[in-house]
Amino acid sequence: MWAKLPEMFAALFIRMFGVIGLLLPRPVLLFVGRGIGEFAYLLAFRRRYLALENIRLALGQEISPEEQRRVAVRSFAHLGMNLMEYFTFPYLNQRKVEGLTRISGEEHLVSALGMGKGVLCITGHMGNWDLLGSALAFRGYPVSLVSKISRSRAVNRVWMDYREAVGVRIFSGDGVMKDILRQLKGGGIVGLVVDQNALRKDGIFVPFFGREACTLTIPAVLARRTGAPVVPIYSFRDGSKLRIVIEAPLESAEIEDMKEDVFQRTLRYSQWTEGVIKQHPEQWTWLHNRWRTRPPQEVSR
Repeated sequence: MWAKLPEMFAALFIRMFGVIGLLLPRPVLLFVGRGIGEFAYLLAFRRRYLALENIRLALGQEISPEEQRRVAVRSFAHLGMNLMEYFTFPYLNQRKVEGLTRISGEEHLVSALGMGKGVLCITGHMGNWDLLGSALAFRGYPVSLVSKISRSRAVNRVWMDYREAVGVRIFSGDGVMKDILRQLKGGGIVGLVVDQNALRKDGIFVPFFGREACTLTIPAVLARRTGAPVVPIYSFRDGSKLRIVIEAPLESAEIEDMKEDVFQRTLRYSQWTEGVIKQHPEQWTWLHNRWRTRPPQEVSR
């Protein structure tokens, strides 16, 4: 019991912040979030260095060092705003979410669902990805999200409770593939995040901002196996609103060789992600070590 006390206090702290967030007017909420993010930029030395190095590697040929620093600061501030918004999730309803979000391209999702094979939605850590999911769920879409599990059981439970409070089903841990296939067979939506580092056993290396990055192959394998359309979707902040953009499905002609087929699909998903990040670089999570897993030949050198 005593060993679990830190986790229990952390979970209680998160829920208390939710109440505070509920009492704050939205402009104040976002202002506080920006402040938290900018303060974290100053304190989190390792993450700040990682973010600046990632931005230099990805965008160093396109923007100046001063602009690279501004992108990093704004990225931290953006995550701070996401954090404060996240605390309010248990108190959201359809009216509130519709007031916070604007959706374009919804016809692409409707058309893809009409195929009757379910839909694989690929997205990334751009804008507010959890608020994106809630916006679709409140509009009546059967939304699920494949998610990692936090090391802390207590914190993980609060985290998943908050997500499920806005109508998003979470698939994680053992049996996740069965859950995904069941959701697709029932004509539902499965959200997959494709912009994070993958372990070698779970991914393959494709170019990402000109550098080999280990990328999850699950979306490509599922698309090939089930025939479900792959619909790209992302969000970005536009003032106090969250703009949600749904694009036409990424169609891929099936290649007989499975290995090559999965590679080409994964490459295309990665290229789409890179293009979206270039549009709104300050709203992507640069503090994540996207290139942590390296190719075997590079490690051996």
